[in-house]
Amino acid sequence: MRREFALPEERPVIVMTEEMPYPLERAWVARYEPLYLAQWWRPRGYSNPIVESDLMSGGLWRIVQRDPEGNEFAFYGQYEEVDAMESVVQTFVSELFPHLTTRLTTEFATTERGTLVVTTHDLLSDANRHGYMRMGALERMAESSENYDRLLTQLMSR
Repeated sequence: MRREFALPEERPVIVMTEEMPYPLERAWVARYEPLYLAQWWRPRGYSNPIVESDLMSGGLWRIVQRDPEGNEFAFYGQYEEVDAMESVVQTFVSELFPHLTTRLTTEFATTERGTLVVTTHDLLSDANRHGYMRMGALERMAESSENYDRLLTQLMSR
């Protein structure tokens, strides 16, 4: 898998592009099926005891994450647009920063080598992006991407 990040100056976004050797349908299901989402979308040592996802336009999602010390906190939002096997636009809120609603757009495309996934996290302001970067945004996104790749590798071997 190949992964790269872009931080365009003209917009306060983080763009992660993942090229992976897996079929689009498998990449889509692993990305959004709650059972699989619980496995890949988390830092090392954390668990996701609650993953709720109503993947449809207007549907809600919520993930409760537990850290190694047993502390729990939630992330949640709404799916604004869902075009199956093509794209998802969703809001993203951390209960640690409930006043800040950002937007994630994830686009999928079939390539000769598998699937291209482009995720754009719109942080709405340069100050928000700067703060998110200071909190280790790229490292966290890369770790989740590695988990996602590992899960897809396991699914393909079944």
